[in-house]
Amino acid sequence: MNNNIFPLSMFDNIKAHPENYRLIERIPLTVNGVDTHFPIKLNEPVEGERVHTVVFLDTETTGMDFEKCKLIELGMVKATFSLDRKIILSVDKYYDEFEDPKEPIPKEIIEITHITDDMVQGHSFDDDMVANFLAGRPLIVAHNAGFDRPFFDKRFGMLNNLSWACSLKEINWSKLGFNGQKLEYLNSCLGYFYDAHRAYTDALALLWILYQKPDAFACLVDSALSKSIKIDIKGNTFSINNELKKLEFRFDSFNKSWYRYVSSKAEAVRLQETIENTYKQGDVNFTVKLTELTAKTRYKK
Repeated sequence: MNNNIFPLSMFDNIKAHPENYRLIERIPLTVNGVDTHFPIKLNEPVEGERVHTVVFLDTETTGMDFEKCKLIELGMVKATFSLDRKIILSVDKYYDEFEDPKEPIPKEIIEITHITDDMVQGHSFDDDMVANFLAGRPLIVAHNAGFDRPFFDKRFGMLNNLSWACSLKEINWSKLGFNGQKLEYLNSCLGYFYDAHRAYTDALALLWILYQKPDAFACLVDSALSKSIKIDIKGNTFSINNELKKLEFRFDSFNKSWYRYVSSKAEAVRLQETIENTYKQGDVNFTVKLTELTAKTRYKK
């Protein structure tokens, strides 16, 4: 049986034992042709409330290293949200385009994204169109901004001072009742699916989960409006990795470092002193770096 086709032949079994089945729906915004009806209202605006623009952004690339690899697809979805209620009000417009990297797309990337050399041949991003799309200083939201922003900033250097937020790192999904953070998993928990690993569709899926979970979107907006301190620990930490996990640090495999964000300088200094005084001894040698960040500087390389 084709797993992509709803099993109509099983209706009798479903009716007899509905407790054994779950229905999962394609995200409505990703149904073919829906984007021809943008703008689409999601919530009613309130007269006099402050509104702002948010752009949900995703990229597909030829690899993981932004210094060596290139963008091959950029997907962006522009929406309007209420600054007062911190909810998404409407989906307004989108941008979706390929760019030819002028080199063969690696086989493993083709297998994940289904983007082929033929699909990108002769295509390029329109720099003016991208700049116009991002005019007005919107908040840019990506599900892994630490990955997407370096690629974007490298390709669009004139737009490297925008405000970014990361729905992967700035939302505590476990506190919201989820056991994972991947975009497909989050949507599936709410009964939705989509065709993942394409930039535009992933951007729509990100908008959808934050529309469905307004508490998560509110958390993200609050984080974007606030300063934070990033604590980076780098060096010989192997013997204390479990202790760092208990202190809610995460491992950055790209930079080979442990990191955590906190909301105040005082909290950051306390953690730094605790870690250095408790664990920095013998063969355990590492550096602890504190960096003050805002939405304009987070996730920059």
